[in-house]
Amino acid sequence: MKGPSLWTQGLERGTDADVEPSANGRPHVRLRSPEKAEPARPTITRRLARPLPLVGVALVLAAMAGYWSVYSATTARTPVIAAAHDLQAGAILRAADLRMAELAGDAQAMASLVPESELETVLGRELAAPVSQGAPLPRAAVAARSSGPAALTLVVPALRALGGSLRPGDRVTVLATFESGAGARARAVARGLRVLEVGQTPEGFDSDSASIPVTVALSDPSAAAALALANSEGKIDLLREGAKGRTAPIPPASAQGGS
Repeated sequence: MKGPSLWTQGLERGTDADVEPSANGRPHVRLRSPEKAEPARPTITRRLARPLPLVGVALVLAAMAGYWSVYSATTARTPVIAAAHDLQAGAILRAADLRMAELAGDAQAMASLVPESELETVLGRELAAPVSQGAPLPRAAVAARSSGPAALTLVVPALRALGGSLRPGDRVTVLATFESGAGARARAVARGLRVLEVGQTPEGFDSDSASIPVTVALSDPSAAAALALANSEGKIDLLREGAKGRTAPIPPASAQGGS
């Protein structure tokens, strides 16, 4: 039985040999030199092990990590204080002026806003810049306490200070009643005073008879002496003014003493 022909052997050798017909018609096999042999194609593992693909994979992973960090930072919501209505510069912040809102943003942006946890610290303080309705309250828009006007603390029976309903930001008129042998006389000592702080009834005391400290701002410090005298020698009542402010004068009143 004849073995495979040289032509067949050449085909089986594939790329390692060239088969050419000779002059006598018989195939002539000529082996290729190693320099002419085609190099084997690199495998997928070898391709990934090369520097350029590795750099590409690293860049893709870094981009995905950056996107995830930005997404997490911008979707996490933080409770902040917002304006319940348009607030003008110079307004005194009251609870009715503010509401809670949830916002998402980077750490630097959120740090410039007043968080919900600091609500008590801004009540009674003055706005240094206007804030539109629904807008978050910037820290820079709240005036520092040290920049406020002169202030005086009055000690007033709780029932004479609106029975506990007085709040920071309210404006009050201080009425003082002085008694003498000739009778009693009541008059308005000061008007339009802005309430800065309202103390609590001391523990262990009856809320109907206990006195509380009420700190008011003095736009005119010259009224301090009259207020101090009234607080010491007279009886003080606080009249909360309406939203439109004082509209009519308050004349003094007197009562004749007994014979």
